Amino acid sequence: MKILIADDSLTSRTVLEHISRKWGYEPIMAEDGEEAWQLFQESDVNLLLLDWEMPRLDGVDLCKRIRQKETDNPPFIVLLTGRTETKDVVAALDSGANDYIVKPFKNEELQARLQAGQRMLELQKKLKKTQDQLTYEKQVIENIILKMRASKPFDARQLRILDRPVEKVSGDIMLAASKPDNTRHILMGDFTGHGLMAAVGGPIVYDVFYTMTAKGMAIKDIAVEINRQLLDKMPTGLFLGAIFIELSADGRFLSLLNCGMSDILIYRNSVLWQKISSSLLALGIIKQDFATPVCLKVETGDRIYAYSDGITEVINSDEEEYGQERFEALIEEMLSNHADIEFLSDTVDQFRGIEKQFDDITLLELTC
Repeated sequence: MKILIADDSLTSRTVLEHISRKWGYEPIMAEDGEEAWQLFQESDVNLLLLDWEMPRLDGVDLCKRIRQKETDNPPFIVLLTGRTETKDVVAALDSGANDYIVKPFKNEELQARLQAGQRMLELQKKLKKTQDQLTYEKQVIENIILKMRASKPFDARQLRILDRPVEKVSGDIMLAASKPDNTRHILMGDFTGHGLMAAVGGPIVYDVFYTMTAKGMAIKDIAVEINRQLLDKMPTGLFLGAIFIELSADGRFLSLLNCGMSDILIYRNSVLWQKISSSLLALGIIKQDFATPVCLKVETGDRIYAYSDGITEVINSDEEEYGQERFEALIEEMLSNHADIEFLSDTVDQFRGIEKQFDDITLLELTC
């Protein structure tokens, strides 16, 4: 293993180079901190032994400079010092040194500390290899899920959609298809959490929804089957909030099931007309009796909104939540101004400011 040794004393450098070779290291020697910094950037060395007191750039400042450099494979740094006061030891460790050794030192102690550093670097390397493998496998699974979604016959007629996942694969799902009699079926769902773990249940839901819709089944029957399969196949604690929408072929009648989601919002003439609250638990929690869907007679131009709570629960820098009331007014403003649906996400983004999006944001608008 290579080791970068920096010491302005010729005697110390000679001794350290000799004993490090004896211990099986490949030393790279520097006369001061600036030279050590250049050598560190030019080589792949990850074990460093630095003297504190050096001209041009001392060991502590060199540690700070090294730690400012972004890397997924940080070096192990041992600082050599003649200082013994607690405040100096604290300063050395605060600068980014992993360890320190007080001069004069015994060779056996220095060897043991370097060996400890070498073990840590080897473990770090193994961890990095494991992380890389997990990242690769995660990307493969994400791509499989995305391809499965893309292969489904999504019927986008009369729909406008917002889809803002936190990660590559969203825990929110959006499905749309038509029955043989041209009745529209739409499912908007929100799995617990976000990312890959939340998305793994998606293929189960896709298959049930599209298969049963193609057979002409009612939304209540589809909800019952999805609930059953999630209970059978998914781990405890991973469940699906879901909204089922059925629009008759003539566009006059609407049937709705809300299973553990935020209120379904229905606007007429740009004003909130109806709210359909959840009357059921989210799917995949327990066996439950499914109520008869809410049935409404709708008019041409009515707008139906289903959405995940990622949009209403956005937090700004004052720890203020966007909230349901503000969101309902925002939709009304969008409709009154005949704005694009991106108006919703742009406004919420402005509210959030510099704060990070922490949950998937998904919204659908169905125009009757």
